[in-house]
Amino acid sequence: MENDQQPENRKTPFGRMIMDDFMLLLFLGVTIYAIFYLLWGIMELSNLPAIPEEIKQPLVK
Repeated sequence: MENDQQPENRKTPFGRMIMDDFMLLLFLGVTIYAIFYLLWGIMELSNLPAIPEEIKQPLVK
């Protein structure tokens, strides 16, 4: 009878721990969005052509 009153020691699954914490979900959502947006911007900037010299010279002086 004494064993019936002891609480069960079950491990909470990792997915459920994340889904139960709404602040962690908010943080992950914003962070993942920001990282992908930043990477997308870097990829777009790396694909731009070089500035021609006749345009670059007045800007540098």
